[in-house]
Amino acid sequence: MKYLTVQEVTCTDPSAFGIRLDPLMEALLLLETVDSAIEVPDFAADLGTGCVDVQMTVDAADPAAAMVRALAVLRAALHAIGGTGSGWETTSAIMHVEPAELPERPLASA
Repeated sequence: MKYLTVQEVTCTDPSAFGIRLDPLMEALLLLETVDSAIEVPDFAADLGTGCVDVQMTVDAADPAAAMVRALAVLRAALHAIGGTGSGWETTSAIMHVEPAELPERPLASA
């Protein structure tokens, strides 16, 4: 099953934040090409706070496996651009996981 994952991470080093966003995206896209379980990685960043929401779709057996794979991919991407010791905080990341294709729900009951 495919799961949409969003990881909220923070860069604690403001000097490393802005200049590492493009390399982070490049690393995520490269990992997508070598890992068939990962699709459409993307992120949104807040330059003022150093927060990044990293989103990707993960093909996994269950939500827990999707979380593990998404975190591993993000950590691999961060390692590729200088490692998690360079100010990127993943140990306190917040993660959201949900089925990528949710069934349609009625807006209101009849």
